[in-house]
This record gives sequence, C-alpha cells and structure tokens, in this order.
Amino acid sequence: MPFYIQSLREMAEKARAAYRANLKGSDASIWPNNVYVSAKVIGGMTFEVIGFLSYISRQKFAHTAPDLDSLLLHGAEFGLPIKSAQPAGPGKVVATTAAAIAIEAGAQFARSDGVIYLATAGGSLTGAGELSFDVIAAADGKAGNAEAGTPLAVVSGVTWTGDTAPTFAVGADGITLGLDQEDIEDYRARILFRKRNPPHGGSPADYVIWASAVSGVTRVYVEPRYAGPGSVRVWPIMDGLYADGIPQAADIARVRLAIEAVMPAGVRLAVQAAAARVVNITVSGLTPDTTAVREAVLAELRDAFLRRSRVAGIADVHPGMPFLATPATFSRSWLWQAIANATGEDRHVLAAPAADISLVTGEIATLGTVTFASSI
Repeated sequence: MPFYIQSLREMAEKARAAYRANLKGSDASIWPNNVYVSAKVIGGMTFEVIGFLSYISRQKFAHTAPDLDSLLLHGAEFGLPIKSAQPAGPGKVVATTAAAIAIEAGAQFARSDGVIYLATAGGSLTGAGELSFDVIAAADGKAGNAEAGTPLAVVSGVTWTGDTAPTFAVGADGITLGLDQEDIEDYRARILFRKRNPPHGGSPADYVIWASAVSGVTRVYVEPRYAGPGSVRVWPIMDGLYADGIPQAADIARVRLAIEAVMPAGVRLAVQAAAARVVNITVSGLTPDTTAVREAVLAELRDAFLRRSRVAGIADVHPGMPFLATPATFSRSWLWQAIANATGEDRHVLAAPAADISLVTGEIATLGTVTFASSI
C-alpha cells in the first residue's frame, strides 16, 4: 500500500485534532489561541521532516534519484562518472592578409556573440597570403562549435603591417567537439543500463557501456561475430554533435582507444562510422500549408529519425538487446506518421519516398532534403 504524504494544511489540521483529543477543554481551531499556533508549527515541522524522508527514499534508487548529487553517488558505485563538458576544437582558422602578419601562441579571437578562441600555436607570413592555424574555444560547451566561414575578430596576440587589417574566418571543417556536461537523464539512462547489464566478459552490452562512456557518444550499435568467433564491430552515434550523428575519424579513434583499454584480450575489434543513407522527403497537399506547420513537420521528422533510425548489421534479432546491429529497414509509415503528428497538420500526402528504405550493413537512415510540393 503506497504511503500518502499529507499536505501542510492536512498535517496542521491533524495536530489541532490531536490537541482537542488529548488536551481536554482546549480548541486548537479557534483564533487567537496559543494552541492554534502550536498546532500550525507542529504541522509545519512534521511536513518538513516527512518531505525530507521522502527525498531520502527517492535517493535510494537510480531511476528515482531526484538530483545530480544523488545520481552521482549511484554512478560512483559502478565507476561511471558523468561525462564532463569540453571545449570546441581544435579547429582551423584561416587568416587572409595583404601584408606580413605574426600570430602568437595564445592569441585570442572573438566571434560576434563574444565566444573566444585561443590559438594553440603561433605562425607568421612575410607577405600577402593565407595562414591557417589551430584554435580551441576558451570555454567548455557546445556554444564554442562554429560553422565553416564564421568570421572572427582579433582580440589580442596578432600583429601585422600595412594599412589593411587581415581577416579571420573558421576553416572549411568548422570547429567541432564542443560538448556541454552530460544531461542528467542521459546519465541516469547509462547508470540504469549498467545496472541491468552487469559486466559479462565482453558481451555486446559491455561494448555499449564502454563506448557510451566516451564524450559525445549518445547511441551505440554492436555486431558480434561479424567476421567469425572472437570478432566484434561497434558503431558509435553522436546525436547533437553532428547533424546526422555520424562521428568523424578522430571520434572513431577516441572510441576505439577507450574500448581497447578495457576489452578482453584477443578480440578482433572494429570501430566504424556508419554510412549515411540519406532519405529525401517530398510532402504534397499539406493543409494548412503555413510556415508554422512546415516547421512543425520538420521537427517531427527530425525526432522520427532520432528515435527510429538504427545501424543495420547481420546480428540476430534479440528482444532484450535493441542495441544489436540487426538487418534494418526504415519504414515509410514512420514518416507518414511523423508528418501527421505535426501540430496544426490536417492532411498531407507523402509523395517520396515511395517505399520503405532497406539498409545494408553499416548504413543508418538520415534525414535529407524535405520538399513541400505546394508553395505557401
């Protein structure tokens, strides 16, 4: 039988009733009355104590831990620290100059919104040209990520000759890898996964746990025995860090090193980036065809790909292990449903794709171009 925590008012009324029952001739319901005040104080103190006991009881379990401090204690029991924030970079910045230029190590550059980047190494040119150098964000977090071509302004550490100031812009690969501290619910999910999947000498779940501990990794798909006994292939996904969630070569190397440090000896390990199977979508007859409804459709489609897309592989389907890379098809019905779920949508026709998308090993369905056939 669940324990019902009474409200503050109910506890005060209960204290007043106790006075009437045990202190004959008193009436704690009449004001002004010192017994009335005493009952209210007792009710308030009892409410605070019961509330604190409820808070403590929720701390006992990872799935009900009410705050990060209590959840960190659960993670510490399993050696699972929260993934900390990290700065964006290193990334390339290109200086374009009409005269000699010198950049010091530690030179500072500012984005228009005030985000600061630091040069990790100096460089110079004796004349006109372009100079590429590495930078890293001065502060941790996703805010430091920048797209290619983003202009930067000099704060300090740069000298040049001539009357024309050089220009600075983020290089073609952008500045990435900036991460915020792991979300508390994502951290809770990792702890619960570890509790439900105890270490088992290199089971598929073990590889999920090991890879998920790497900063930026949000999902992991595992294909055991992909090349025979003793082999395992891992596909990490980094939702939020990249538009399609597919990690870059440097990310793959980080995940591989993390797994190699803890995996059983003799395992033939492959850590790979999934191949994007881009799904272009055409929606016709959207009613009402407004900007707001279109944006709602796009949001629902992004969410559908995040929830439904998975890396395909050759592993056997197991209902208790949804992280296995099994044969996969991205259903056209999921797209139709996502569009129908959009706020304000009354009707639509999904013109493309015309059929389900069958994936080959190593592929993951990603959202491509969304075209609305009629104009607003």
